[in-house]
Amino acid sequence: MIVKVFSSSANLGAGYDILALAHNAFEDAVELKVELSSDLSIKVEGEGIPLEIEKNTSSFALYELLKDFGIKARVRVKIIKGIPVGLGLGSSGASAAAAIFGANELFELGLSRDNLVKYAMKGEIASCGYPHPDNVAASLVGGLINVVSLDPIHVEKIPINIDFDILLLIPLAKIEAKTKKAREMVPKQIEISKYVSNSRYLSSLILGFVKGDRELIRLGLNDEIVEKAREPLFPYYSKIKEIAISHNAIGACVSGAGPTMTVFIDSYSDKNKIIEEALNVCKAYGYECIYKIAKVAGGARIERRD
Repeated sequence: MIVKVFSSSANLGAGYDILALAHNAFEDAVELKVELSSDLSIKVEGEGIPLEIEKNTSSFALYELLKDFGIKARVRVKIIKGIPVGLGLGSSGASAAAAIFGANELFELGLSRDNLVKYAMKGEIASCGYPHPDNVAASLVGGLINVVSLDPIHVEKIPINIDFDILLLIPLAKIEAKTKKAREMVPKQIEISKYVSNSRYLSSLILGFVKGDRELIRLGLNDEIVEKAREPLFPYYSKIKEIAISHNAIGACVSGAGPTMTVFIDSYSDKNKIIEEALNVCKAYGYECIYKIAKVAGGARIERRD
């Protein structure tokens, strides 16, 4: 079986560990080959990825799933990476999502959406040491995802009633153990005023998507806590956001733990000006930067089954 999944942007303004959006900018393919056996073994194949079970998000998540269900099989996992690694586009989560989705189909486990997310998110332990569900949920389910609960895991799809494109501005900046570092920068305590401001932003953003109100979305794509704390990782962010808003983008935010920026654009936005000026800002900060224009994507799907 070959399963394909799309890239995603998590956090979205004040939605840290709560919101994620699947988009068709990039996709991963995971091929699973299974033989029944007297024991459980997993072999990982692919280029530019960890091949050890405990260090690869796909195999780590898959091992946890098969172990819990008492399944004994030889499993070969071949990962074809299309989603760039380490750029805030949900690369690690996508591979785990594809593996769990495929295993659920192959072994006819009948897992619910929430249980698919529960197992796929375990793969993130191999990536950054922490099992966060936002990116994996977006890649599994598609669309705009709200992580409602962690214990038990529960995710919901938020209706989108506005037409927009997603402009991804991608500085090609590799930061070692970036996600782990970015999480360590999040403050452990915050002022109540910042908590209230972020709560307003988050509610505004969700309302904006549901009502189709671009002004509510623009307001909601702000963050007084996490993005502020992580500014040393992406010093160009505030300038690019100013550029995006000045040329009438709906709004902008950091994609996941960065360095990619997500800019929401529509027919009122001057996307060419945004791209031109944003690339110049990246260059001024010493980064080569590329861009992608994408649409909201669907969830995991079976490409081929033999």
